[in-house]
Amino acid sequence: MKTKALGIIAGALIAAAPFASFAAGLPAPFEGSSTLQAEGVVTSVDRAKHSVTVRDVQGGEASFDITDSRDLARISQGGKVHIRMMRTAVIRVTRGANGEGAIAAPAASLGQTNPEQNVSAQVQAIDHASGVMALKDANGSVFHLQGRDPAKLANVTPGMQVSVAFAPQINVAVAPVQ
Repeated sequence: MKTKALGIIAGALIAAAPFASFAAGLPAPFEGSSTLQAEGVVTSVDRAKHSVTVRDVQGGEASFDITDSRDLARISQGGKVHIRMMRTAVIRVTRGANGEGAIAAPAASLGQTNPEQNVSAQVQAIDHASGVMALKDANGSVFHLQGRDPAKLANVTPGMQVSVAFAPQINVAVAPVQ
């Protein structure tokens, strides 16, 4: 009986975790997206698999599975390309700018199955009109996210801690540089 009651309590706490930040007086979770754009030179193309390998200006190489393959026929080895990667995310404030906080929800409660898709960061700057936030992760790297509904970011301020749960799918488009 005691074990069953503890299991029920634990289940209730896990189910309520996504609402912890809202209940603690912090802004409710909201959706956003991250877009990365870069240029590089194609080192290989696999049209059957809809993938390309690109070398950037620093000499790093990366392979991409193209989700938007409209321009794939125009891409060739040695050609310059523009890459655009977009990924959606759920952003949840975990601690306010002056230290008030909530218990971080486990990754599974946010609909993620891969814990590596979660990033903890601090809000560095925010443009409330456009919904664009500059976030700094634990490694000191700054990245930007665009809130889907800027009105939901009204109470988000610099200094707040957030948890970003990225969707596992990445939308990748590669187009020849004009």
